[in-house]
Amino acid sequence: MPISAYISKIRAKIGHDLLLLPGVTAVVINERDEVLLQLRRDSETWAPPSGGVEPGETVADTAIREVYEETGISVEPERVVSVLSGRDYSVTYPNGDKLATVTTVFRCRPLATEAPRVNDDESLDIRYFPRDALPDNMLPRHKRIIAQALADDPCAFFDPPLP
Repeated sequence: MPISAYISKIRAKIGHDLLLLPGVTAVVINERDEVLLQLRRDSETWAPPSGGVEPGETVADTAIREVYEETGISVEPERVVSVLSGRDYSVTYPNGDKLATVTTVFRCRPLATEAPRVNDDESLDIRYFPRDALPDNMLPRHKRIIAQALADDPCAFFDPPLP
């Protein structure tokens, strides 16, 4: 997966050391109450569209950009579902790069009825799934945030502090 010029410049200075970055995940729910998911090329698991915030960008703008870049559809963020960080949001990539994110999860709605498509090299497939027929090969955290987005709770969820 390509990384942004911003991250490339930082990596040139810090190498594989841990980098803390803001990120977003967009849970897109259409008028049929279906959830938009991408089959990720890197993990071969289904997940909501997500990505990193670029300098000067708001987290809401990042959600809009990432969904469009990955799926070819335009969305409107409706509300913040959760803000997540910690062990589940840290990863070491095969090349040795260490990354931790603080992820803002948005519930979004599509602005048109255009069909989603694989729009970049990050996905193997893009499609909507009925809320009661989500694929089995999903990470537990993705199942959890989708359930939170579908709950229509106006309050944002925050992971509890570590003991």
